[in-house]
Amino acid sequence: MPQLFRFFTRHSTTLFFPMALILYDFTAYLSTDMIQPGIIHVVRDFNANVNLAPASVSLYMAGGMALQWLLGPLSDRIGRRPVLITGALIFTLACFATLFATSMEQYLLARFIQGTSICFIATVGYVTVQEAFGQTKAIKLMAIITSIVLIAPIIGPLVGAALMQFTHWKVLFGMLAVMGLIAWLGLLFSMPETIKKTDQPFSATAVVNDFKNVFRNRIFLTGVTTISLSYIPMMSWVAVSPVILIDDGGLTPSEFAWMQVPVFGAVILANIVVAKFVKDPSSPAFIWRAIPFQLTGLITLIAGNLLMPHVWLWSILGTSLYAFGVGLIFPTLFRLTLFSNDLPKGTVSASLNIVVLSTCAACIEVARWLYFNLGGRIPFHLLALISGFLVVWCLAKLLKRIQDRDNMLAVNIENS
Repeated sequence: MPQLFRFFTRHSTTLFFPMALILYDFTAYLSTDMIQPGIIHVVRDFNANVNLAPASVSLYMAGGMALQWLLGPLSDRIGRRPVLITGALIFTLACFATLFATSMEQYLLARFIQGTSICFIATVGYVTVQEAFGQTKAIKLMAIITSIVLIAPIIGPLVGAALMQFTHWKVLFGMLAVMGLIAWLGLLFSMPETIKKTDQPFSATAVVNDFKNVFRNRIFLTGVTTISLSYIPMMSWVAVSPVILIDDGGLTPSEFAWMQVPVFGAVILANIVVAKFVKDPSSPAFIWRAIPFQLTGLITLIAGNLLMPHVWLWSILGTSLYAFGVGLIFPTLFRLTLFSNDLPKGTVSASLNIVVLSTCAACIEVARWLYFNLGGRIPFHLLALISGFLVVWCLAKLLKRIQDRDNMLAVNIENS
């Protein structure tokens, strides 16, 4: 028993904490992905309009934005550990609450609360990983975490579709609640504290000043814009693909689930490449090599659907190619943006996530409007194409500003 205790203590930060965080993150992803094949059944179960189906994702994203302003500064002052542990408990209770929903409004409210898990994971959990490890190790560890977590969009729809053949969709949320409880217990016993608590009071003025300082940083602004635009094609696909493939395409929930495998499998493959084979993932040369994959995928979306408008497989192929390109550089973009200044990282991460999630939530609604009101897949995919070309422009500016900053620091060191 003493040896087991010493082993747990020695490896709690390097092994058990990442495992608990992965389970929490994995379960949060599953809360969207596992129910997506049955979202049309949820809507019909509550006698609601099918147009509300994508709102399950957009409200989840809105929930992920709601507490960012609070959690980042709060974790900078009272510590990362109590904030993340509380978030895991809130998510677990919200999953249990879904079991008692009797209307679409109640279901969407529960989804909103479940979405706050994004606040805790991205603003506190990921920042703890970045603070506990050096740059290269943190980037590769985040790639590993992302690879494992993104199995959820692959197996989630498959498991959800299979389970809904013989059980009610609410049972899925009961399973998620149990998984969330296990993750909460894991964090409770293994999460390290990476900051020293300060006597600085939690005041509105101090919080506002911290956020102002973050948004005055040009590297941060360019980085967060690049990340936000990179998310748009993927998140809009997650939200609207059930309507495209099931409601309009005639696929069964199981067939829909299999169609998501190449999309999220591409992200996992990209993260494996980064974690196992890339020596310096922050190298500009490597970052630029990922861009052709993204642009090829986006062009395939438009060209394929124009040439063969009745073959929706072009949407799968194009989105998969784009996903591979994004997966190669996303951990690096997050790291570069997070460490764009010397301000408290909880506040920086909160600022980043506020912009990214609000952009995603808004663009999901725009994508939904384009699909339902302007003629289907072509207008819908044009949004992704425009976002992709803007990513290239913003990425060039981001790398230039980082290079200028590093050159200036080198000159100052020489002069001193």
